[in-house]
Amino acid sequence: MNITVKTGGLLGKYLPAGGNGKQAELEIPDGATPIDVLRQLGMPLEKSYLVSLNGTALPKAERETRALAAGDTLAIMPPLKGG
Repeated sequence: MNITVKTGGLLGKYLPAGGNGKQAELEIPDGATPIDVLRQLGMPLEKSYLVSLNGTALPKAERETRALAAGDTLAIMPPLKGG
């Protein structure tokens, strides 16, 4: 099934070829979770990310259990920094 993955900051380097550097369509297996997508893209799992699913922030506890559906939009952003 296909989902849309959006990234921010320097995370665009993990998107597959054919994306525009900020967003790409990604084919994932049925039952895949957001953590599975991070692994598929080769993103370091020890890093901290802000993850949202269809515009709603996804708590860390749900990233390994929430199954994605065809047509979902998963946004993966670096943590916000400020002063």
